[in-house]
Amino acid sequence: MIDKARDRIRVRRATSTDARAVSAVLARSFATNPFIRWILPDDAHYQRVGDSFFRLAVDNELAHGEVFTDDNYGGAALWLPPGAPTPGLLQQLRMGVRLWRAIGTRTPVAVGALTKFENSRPKEPHWYLTVLGTDPSMQGRGVGSTLIAPILSRCDEDGVDAYLESSNPKNVPFYQRFGFEVSGQIDYRGGPTVPLMLREPRS
Repeated sequence: MIDKARDRIRVRRATSTDARAVSAVLARSFATNPFIRWILPDDAHYQRVGDSFFRLAVDNELAHGEVFTDDNYGGAALWLPPGAPTPGLLQQLRMGVRLWRAIGTRTPVAVGALTKFENSRPKEPHWYLTVLGTDPSMQGRGVGSTLIAPILSRCDEDGVDAYLESSNPKNVPFYQRFGFEVSGQIDYRGGPTVPLMLREPRS
């Protein structure tokens, strides 16, 4: 049944016209995620700002990386390529303003948490899976594995590592199926533990 469902998933690169729908499916996907809900713990607040929060990542990866979704918006995968440009001061200020507009007083928590992510990334060239989410109604149907397949195949062809933070430790076994291994972790005071995972290319 799962294999048949996977066959019906047509993965495609998202464009700016998909940004709103992709942001919405990611907000639904992370509604119970321990890391995201540590940043945005209030249910009513999350319902109001979740889409806007993820829209920041979607817009950034559309501009500087790759965003994959499917025809039914069952999920989305956001990647940054090796050598993706580091935001300059002006872009950081603009992103900070957008983040404040999106989540208000939770902005310092988000900035601190995401800065730890950035500082923990490998120094070697790698594809960075910044976000992978599947609509709760579509989980277990092969959406996530299908969405990450194009870049993992490219990693293998080009001999490049892939890297991610598993914001929900329960997802570690899922990523291990595709060759990711835990390479470290980030512990947030009063918050969650986030495993860091690296995948070497397969020959």
